[in-house]
Amino acid sequence: MQQDVNPWPQRIGILGVGLLGGSAALAFRRRCPQIELAGLTRSTTTAKRLIEAGIVDHASQSVDEVCRGCDAVIVATPVDRIASLVVRAAEITGADCLITDVGSTKAKIVNAIGEHPQAEIKFVGAHPIAGSEKTGAEHATADLMDGKPIILTPSPRTPPEQLQRAASFWELTGGRIKQMSAQDHDTHLASVSHVPHLVSALVAKLPAHDARPLVGSGWQDITRVAAGDPEMWTAICQENREAILDELERFSKELDQLRQLLGRPDSDQLTAWLAEAKQLKHQSM
Repeated sequence: MQQDVNPWPQRIGILGVGLLGGSAALAFRRRCPQIELAGLTRSTTTAKRLIEAGIVDHASQSVDEVCRGCDAVIVATPVDRIASLVVRAAEITGADCLITDVGSTKAKIVNAIGEHPQAEIKFVGAHPIAGSEKTGAEHATADLMDGKPIILTPSPRTPPEQLQRAASFWELTGGRIKQMSAQDHDTHLASVSHVPHLVSALVAKLPAHDARPLVGSGWQDITRVAAGDPEMWTAICQENREAILDELERFSKELDQLRQLLGRPDSDQLTAWLAEAKQLKHQSM
């Protein structure tokens, strides 16, 4: 079989080479070693470290330099910066460039980009459901997205061919492609990610000072994600505030139900409540 002499993509720009941006870079390098990778960094020291680690081939503090000549651009910054960087990348790149992202909120981003037709036609929102409480490119791995869902959230005006290119692009990372509206994404992520993170943070704050030396593996497990970057999570909560508040209302009702069960002398209903939670946990694995 004759190989494609001009494989796509040939150059990828990554605006924000942290855990997800760095892992995407390594995943592309693993699958397509001929790809040229350029990264946006905050300093020359970081740029040198990323190049020496083999995560990118070139690094710059200039968005223009990173995006120029790219076939695809991934915006992997905190969610409150994504829309503006997508718009800027669209101004720099060629007409057939794919621009995508890794943000864990979507509706505000998609709506903001929709106000810029040149950017909207190039952009396909994406969210790899992969990550860690750790941050930074030093924790990036080539297999982070293997087998993980990658949610695509096109706008109603996304060209079908651009959506297909985005699916093919993200499949190169080893992820499983799913598609839904940006609003559905935010509603679901509030339930399975954003509120659980806040609950984890709440549990981390719960023990009194004298109780902290007694914490065990269960407490460590449930509070693991509370170690995430506070500034990043503040931005997520701001961007998805309404869906998170709705989910917290549901959480509050469930908590009231649990309080009532604990107040009853009969433990059968509490056992049933715990058994249902156990079953739902196993179903989601």
